[in-house]
Amino acid sequence: MTSQPSLPELSPAQALPDASEAIAEHALHRDAVPGSSPLTPGPDEEQENIPRVGAGFIATYMFAYFGLNLVMLMPALFSLAYKVQLIDPAGKDTSLGLVIGLGSIIGLVFGPIAGVLSDGTRLAWGRRRPWIVVGLLLAAAGALVVAVVPNIPLMIAGWSICQLAVSVISAGFNPVLAERVPSAQRGKVGALGGVAASFAGVGASLIGSFLTGNILLLFMLPPAVFAVGVLLFIFVVKDKPAPAGSTRPSVGDVFKSFWFNPRQHADFALVFLGKFLLQFGFTFFSTFSFYFLLDRLGFTPEQAGQNLAAAGGISLLAMMGFAVLGGFLSDRLKRRKPFIYLAAALIAGGLITVSVAPSITLFILGGTMLAAGTGAFTSVDLAMATDLLPEPEKAGKYMGIYYLSSGIPGVLAPIVAPVIIGIGGGGNYPALFIAGALLAVGTAVTTWRIRGVR
Repeated sequence: MTSQPSLPELSPAQALPDASEAIAEHALHRDAVPGSSPLTPGPDEEQENIPRVGAGFIATYMFAYFGLNLVMLMPALFSLAYKVQLIDPAGKDTSLGLVIGLGSIIGLVFGPIAGVLSDGTRLAWGRRRPWIVVGLLLAAAGALVVAVVPNIPLMIAGWSICQLAVSVISAGFNPVLAERVPSAQRGKVGALGGVAASFAGVGASLIGSFLTGNILLLFMLPPAVFAVGVLLFIFVVKDKPAPAGSTRPSVGDVFKSFWFNPRQHADFALVFLGKFLLQFGFTFFSTFSFYFLLDRLGFTPEQAGQNLAAAGGISLLAMMGFAVLGGFLSDRLKRRKPFIYLAAALIAGGLITVSVAPSITLFILGGTMLAAGTGAFTSVDLAMATDLLPEPEKAGKYMGIYYLSSGIPGVLAPIVAPVIIGIGGGGNYPALFIAGALLAVGTAVTTWRIRGVR
């Protein structure tokens, strides 16, 4: 049931793998020194010159990443849906879709711009720290707006500020793995960051369920937790200005780099489309599972949040088990496609199970299947994408494109979903989840057509 995405558009069990995956993807494209291959060190920071990091660094990294994911996931998984149904109970599906979908446009557009500007920052305080601190202030401001405003248009404005904040923070935070952690430790540190993000995803709904009596605290707690992480981060993690001789592409060049010819590079286009379809279905579930528990199973908001957290905890175990096992077996067998087929089958089956669930038990079963499929998918999808890069020497460009396969659905799916929910007079969440299952089947089809990997 848990981002990527890569993170705010995922559910507790579903957003979890995308969190660790986002670290890896950003390390491949956004973290590179402009002008150098993102798979090799830049001229100012050779791999062998990066000292090993200790327990203090790793603990700080994990806590800061936990706080960042709480900032993203607690509103997306619980807080926004809770407040929307208070403001507009009759039209909550459409209103929530607009808040999340329209607000996410800002993050999708500004993310690449922030990454480019961060690479060239030459302040005495550092290259990355200013972006993290400014992003924290924006996150607090956006959360405050969402908490106090009385209508949906102003909620959209507030959530847009929050999404801008995440882009700004990410521009400063995501490069840390590549710039401050030696390659021999990146897998370990990245995995631990993913674990921290996973706990943030599970805790988001649970924490939210206990704060429904105080809307201001409900929205302001995540930035407050992240602020503690930022304070530790500033003192523990070293930073310095961008090198005087470094160059960076223009913003226009960055956006031009997102184009490629899908006919010429059909395999890469298919792997992009496969993840796009799967993420679309994920977002259907993650955005509206809270309302499903309210309207179909009759829970109160507090009960819904607690049950989502319980489901997320169980799903987390399934996701991690399938992710680890899938990654090991995929490398050992030198096969990628069978794991995508398995993932698509589990996710489609999980969504169909949830769509007909008459009880929380069956809902949790479906969510666990979803999480297992998500783990199987994330164990191989990044490896498959890198195997199919059209031009390996331009890995940064193509991994940046691939990252959009999870970002674009975060904008479109919440806006499209209310149309499906409205079939038959409204409240048709089963139709929405079945549509997500069909999209998962589409991922299996696109994978079958790929010829460059087995």
